[in-house]
Amino acid sequence: MLSKLLNKSFPQLARAIRPQYTLYRPLFTPTRRAFSHNVKPKESTKLKESIMKFLYDNKQRPIPTPVKNVILTQCPHCVMIRKKSFAAYVNLEKGTYSCQTCKTKGTFPEFSRTLLKKMNKQNHHDLPILSTSDFLGINNKPQQFTKSIEEIEQYHQNLASDTNMSNRLAQLHCIDKSTLDLYKVGLTQVDDHDCLTFPQTALAYDPSGTADEDSFKLNTVRLKICDLEDPSQVVQVDPPLHSKESEAGLFGYQTASADCDTLIITRREMDAMAAYQATGIPAVSIPTSNYQLQEPVLPLLERFTHIYIWLDDDLDGQLAAERFAQKIGDSKCLIVNTRLGDKQSPVNAYEALKENKDLKKILSKARRIKHDQIVDFVDLREEVLNEILHPDQTKGVQSKDLPGLNDIMKGHRSGELTILTGPTGAGKTTIISQLSLDYCQSGVPTLWGSFEIMNKRLAKKMLFQFAGKDISTVPEEFDEIADRFQELPLYFLKFFSSTAIHDVLKACHHAVYAYDVRHIILDNLQFMLSQQGRAGVDKWDLQDNAIAEIRQFATEQDVHITLVVHPRKDSGEELDINSIFGSAKVTQEADNVVIIQKAAGKNDIRSLDIKKNRFDGTLGSLPYKFDRSTTKIRECTEEELLERKKAKFQYGSTTVQYRNK
Repeated sequence: MLSKLLNKSFPQLARAIRPQYTLYRPLFTPTRRAFSHNVKPKESTKLKESIMKFLYDNKQRPIPTPVKNVILTQCPHCVMIRKKSFAAYVNLEKGTYSCQTCKTKGTFPEFSRTLLKKMNKQNHHDLPILSTSDFLGINNKPQQFTKSIEEIEQYHQNLASDTNMSNRLAQLHCIDKSTLDLYKVGLTQVDDHDCLTFPQTALAYDPSGTADEDSFKLNTVRLKICDLEDPSQVVQVDPPLHSKESEAGLFGYQTASADCDTLIITRREMDAMAAYQATGIPAVSIPTSNYQLQEPVLPLLERFTHIYIWLDDDLDGQLAAERFAQKIGDSKCLIVNTRLGDKQSPVNAYEALKENKDLKKILSKARRIKHDQIVDFVDLREEVLNEILHPDQTKGVQSKDLPGLNDIMKGHRSGELTILTGPTGAGKTTIISQLSLDYCQSGVPTLWGSFEIMNKRLAKKMLFQFAGKDISTVPEEFDEIADRFQELPLYFLKFFSSTAIHDVLKACHHAVYAYDVRHIILDNLQFMLSQQGRAGVDKWDLQDNAIAEIRQFATEQDVHITLVVHPRKDSGEELDINSIFGSAKVTQEADNVVIIQKAAGKNDIRSLDIKKNRFDGTLGSLPYKFDRSTTKIRECTEEELLERKKAKFQYGSTTVQYRNK
């Protein structure tokens, strides 16, 4: 059993946590008698290895159960249901399976045939979604640490043997030495600066396991290296978090013994250690601080019947907590509010520990999620309070490249639909590429769907904008820039040209589920819907139906969708809200309408004209210029605005509203 592995590999850990938890009781526990068999040992080993190979080859992630040689994986009959599909118990010795959800059972050959049929029909892992590494040729390479495993393991010994550093960390972060040892926190140097190392672990099948031990072991799959003074600042990640299929793990997963049924999930490593140290309950942190609970780590959470989701007690954190609960299974999740309604209280477990708050009391007040279609003010109270306490978060993510845009639109918010239009050649793709990259760098997982421009060209444009220069002039810097770029939570749809809206939104739904995508760009509507007209449905009805589905998706999935739409005309005149191609439904459904206005006369100044802003009604125009040296746009200076005014008078164009600087 896994507990034997725990006793052998981590004896101190096993002794420390064994008395604290009740036995884990799975919903379905196969009896010894039910799995009795007469298979010879050699045949049994061969069958076991062939079953595990099939599961891993087909991207299934089995996990062990308290019953030896019985694993838990997705049921092939309900694999598309998502919720409660991870319920098939497979006997590795007898080659049989039984699903707790749909009650089907049979032999493993039947299991494999059904799974392959379902995977061929609708393979979620082969949906048309790319990561940045697909363009850089990384995904086909196995993930490898930049250091040897021996050197990585030495990091923990460096800290464990340094009493002065342990005492310093206890004073600085209030985390004692026993907790640091339990979580295998290490110490290393990067550029002559002391850094803490946080290992992320996951379960892996070990075919070399003996008959007396489980064939699963805990592997370190990634190492996060953070600043010692401020552990929330990530210095390096090894291997990089670059692939949508990257193996992901959880920091602190080894703290949960094989027979415990309760777990705390936090955003950061310091929160996990603080929660465990104060409550004695196993606590883990998610792989990144971008509020992404990747699909590969979900099987690690299946065996727990009670999960506390303890993220930051602000608007973004609580919204993410509800998304995580729906993904894990809201029936077994509780959401923790660190503040308990006190606006002066700390927002997370780590800060609460440093301020000597009662973390056990905070945990005892955790709340469950009610039906998502029925709420009362008690349910809304915390959300209303968060909006009052964090007005900046209510406004949305702020643009760093174009601060003037924040003055008008206030920010980038989830659940909204933005329409962007402009004349041909005005730079619509360039601008939305820059803005999406801007928000992505602020931690907004982003999905790009370009139906007009090939993905490799789009990725090149974004890579140049990310670097702030033309990389072709400094090719020797490509690797360093690409390494940083591929760590962004950025994904791309493979679709190109005409694509059914149903297929597009199905892929978007998977991206929201698997990668917690919060911003989707569709460029553009006309190319996506081209050549799809059929008898009885004209292009206007087709577009209206697509807009309605996109609007509904943005609202239900609480994601921001930016939709690029061509204007009706390109006569060189200034565009208005009625210039957008299609019926009035396009602008009626939109929360924001942004129009690119071409330059007046011979100067190269253009403007982003905000014609609709449902958030607070503020409208205005943001003049900008394209900077070829950075391949990005920038706001105009006062001198450039004066020149533009002169040009507008000279060429007789209408006056526009300028942002006061």
